[in-house]
Amino acid sequence: MRTLDLLASDPSHLPFLFVFKESKVMEKYGYEIDLHIVGGAKAPTMAHRAKLALAGEIDFLSGLHHETYRARAKGEKRLTYLAQAQNNWDDRLVAAPEIKDVQDLKGKRIVSHSKAPCVSGNLRAVLLECGLKPEEINIEAVDSSSGRFLDFVGDITSGKAAAALVDMPFDLYGIKKGLKIVALPDRPVIHNTTLLATSDYIRDNEETVYAFLKGFIEALHFFKTEPNKVVPILKENLATRYGLDEDEYYEHLQREWAKLLSKKPYPLASAIQNVYDLDVGKDPKMHHIGPMEPWDLHYLRKIDDSGFIDKLYAA
Repeated sequence: MRTLDLLASDPSHLPFLFVFKESKVMEKYGYEIDLHIVGGAKAPTMAHRAKLALAGEIDFLSGLHHETYRARAKGEKRLTYLAQAQNNWDDRLVAAPEIKDVQDLKGKRIVSHSKAPCVSGNLRAVLLECGLKPEEINIEAVDSSSGRFLDFVGDITSGKAAAALVDMPFDLYGIKKGLKIVALPDRPVIHNTTLLATSDYIRDNEETVYAFLKGFIEALHFFKTEPNKVVPILKENLATRYGLDEDEYYEHLQREWAKLLSKKPYPLASAIQNVYDLDVGKDPKMHHIGPMEPWDLHYLRKIDDSGFIDKLYAA
């Protein structure tokens, strides 16, 4: 059994990736997954991600949503996206009970769990779309590799913040603490598990790439269709990290993520354009790089055209 090193960029990727690993879908292909996360021994910081991939020290990477474009602008073109697990934003904006809608957040402190453009950048774009002016938006972005957002909810209940952008299931935790969810317009986005490898790794390990993509697709199916098996995996692997022990949080997490995960992990063109516009399109040093340049979907397309995904869901 060969071990494949998979690096997650952020705790927000872990619900799906733990299920990918623990569902054992890769075993039939002769592989097992060793899952790492930024902040751990393998990759102490975000800056280690691309370096590890380019050095051949990891097999696959989940994330790296903006750095591929920066690398291409500097002539490093090996970083390649292969698939996208979801195309819709999954973050939730929890707020104090007196906040009725986005307009009530003018000038008020909003805590966000990441400085990344695909997180805080999306939030800012949504608030602008909802009618707030730039000077009325007060987002305090706090990069957190712990995955524990209990303190963010605590900031609201203590009056230190009016709202917080959190991952699920902390939306449910907030509701149970008397907070509310602020409705936001749906937004296509490249977010969470974007599967990446280097072009030289892909070239030299095509059989592994096809197997990994098939396992990835099967893990999506497993997550969406096997809640009784997924919920225990989520709880076992995330309860300590989250500081939440009750089953209802992991039932909520499975149910809501199952709606978001794609049966066929293609990126939406609008999601790619969004993540591009949030960062690359604003930088004159990078905007000559096209939105689709880092993407190579022909491996996924070959699997799809074989009927593999359709048969999986037909069964």
